[in-house]
Amino acid sequence: MTAALAVLVTLAVAGSSAIATAQGPRVRLREAHTGTLFMAPVYIAEAAGYMAEEGIDLELFEVDSGALGIAALVSGQVQLFDADPFQAVNLRKQGRQILFIYNLTRRVTLDMVMHPEVAQAKNISRSTPIAQRFAALRGLRLGITSPGAATDVYMRYYLRRAGLNPDRDAQIIGAGSGANLLAALRTRQIDAFHLSAPTPYLAERDGFGTVVIKSSAGDVPELDNFMYTGIAVHNVFANQNADLLRRWVRAVNRANQLMRRDQAAAVTHLRKHFPRQDPAILALALREIIPALSEDGRITSAMLDKHLQFLLDGGQITLKPSAAEGILWTNRFIGR
Repeated sequence: MTAALAVLVTLAVAGSSAIATAQGPRVRLREAHTGTLFMAPVYIAEAAGYMAEEGIDLELFEVDSGALGIAALVSGQVQLFDADPFQAVNLRKQGRQILFIYNLTRRVTLDMVMHPEVAQAKNISRSTPIAQRFAALRGLRLGITSPGAATDVYMRYYLRRAGLNPDRDAQIIGAGSGANLLAALRTRQIDAFHLSAPTPYLAERDGFGTVVIKSSAGDVPELDNFMYTGIAVHNVFANQNADLLRRWVRAVNRANQLMRRDQAAAVTHLRKHFPRQDPAILALALREIIPALSEDGRITSAMLDKHLQFLLDGGQITLKPSAAEGILWTNRFIGR
């Protein structure tokens, strides 16, 4: 090979892995996610080309559980994951640290749907005081996805809020997927369940459910202004890739603005990541969940502290870490 040819080959190889952009070399990022719609701004940012315009090739892939996503993050298989504060605190106890760089939600997104006949018998609706709605759960068969999942944790919280014993005063039934929960409610195997949109609203649309607790709209004050879940990275990655993470945030916030301004366009982009979902259902889900989503990804000490106190009060943690910026979270990658 001549010297000139060797130079051309070297340039070609370099060009295939680091394409120059206005922001610098194009970079591939891998992001795991659990397939939930509160990730909508990230899905849209990728599908609409906003990530590409920031010089980022974002590879999104779904994992079956939060535990698998966290394992992929700490092992370096992925650079980003939608985690929750409980996972971050647990890792910190093990001497591993992740850092939240973007807040996805400003309140818990789980909405409870109850069979209409049960709601009528209990004499409750969304206009009923929340304390009475919690008390009405006594004696019911309550659907969750699986023991220890968020659906389980927050269902037990509702029961305790009413002074009830979750293991004695109601029957908590693990059903698995949202489709299974819908089928169980339709066939009266359970009386109620809660999930993020769209699943509860499918039951309501089809006449075998009525939403009685809409946490995504702030029905539960203790779970409002509450950091339910956010995008986390490994501390080392954050320290070494500040510019890259600023570009990622810019793309996501651009998508966030589009989602609020033009929901039809947002649904079109979301279909890339939900190809088998009916566009009308996607539109319904997006409309219902947007009020619960952060407008710009900013985190505050107050909203994280609220979640940490929730974990402490529920016995999920025994020592509450500081909610100050720089320990579990940072806003330094979000533009002013």
